[in-house]
Formats: sequence, structure tokens, C-alpha cells
Amino acid sequence: MKKLVAGLIGLSVLTSIPATAGDNQQEIERKIREIADKYGCSTCHDIDQPKNSVPFRIIAKEYQGKPNAVENLVKSIKGASFAKWQKIGPEKYGVKPRAIYMPRQRSIPEEEAKKIVELILSLDTSKVQVKK
Repeated sequence: MKKLVAGLIGLSVLTSIPATAGDNQQEIERKIREIADKYGCSTCHDIDQPKNSVPFRIIAKEYQGKPNAVENLVKSIKGASFAKWQKIGPEKYGVKPRAIYMPRQRSIPEEEAKKIVELILSLDTSKVQVKK
């Protein structure tokens, strides 16, 4: 009987993990959308679909695990970027952004830029396909 109860408890813990992870991803996506809508990022970016620029999930895939990723992306937001994704977007991810230039986003406070970058980098990128 003890083994049965222990097994059921173990099974319930294991089956609750994916739901919790999924719920966490939904909360991350909700927070990203909230900030992106507030500052106009969603004009060019979506979490999964290409718009004028690459989706946030592809940005996450490209930068996750890289040293200084947060600082580099905040710098791109606050200081602008030019043609960053024109080559790697199509070649590596099969997505060609329409926009070549991302103007600097002066209206986004540094701490908010850092917050959205950290959220983007915490997205699940396991389904993002990289071309071989």
C-alpha cells in the first residue's frame, strides 16, 4: 500500500511539471506582450510570427546562452540596430525580416528594456527550427 501511495504521489508530481512549465511560458508571453504593446515593439515583433522583423522566439534562440546577451540586446533596443537579421534570419531560421533598421527606442526606460530582454531570453525555444 505504501508503495502504491508513493507511486501515485510521484506520478502526480511528474504529470504536474509540464502543466506548470506551460503555465509559466504563458505568463512570460503575457508579460512580453504587455511590455511590447506598451512601447510599440509589437508593431514590428510578435512572439512567434514574423512581422516587420523576426519573432521574439527566434531572437531568444539566437541569443540564449551567449555571454552578454542581455547587455547586447538592451544596446540594440536603446541604441538602434541596422541589418542585424537580414542575413542570419533567412539563412539560419528561414525568416526574412522586412525591416532593415530598428530605430533606437528612447521612450523605453533602461530597466524596462532589460526586463523585456530577460523575458524574451526565457522563452522556450525548443520548437524553433534552425536550418542546416
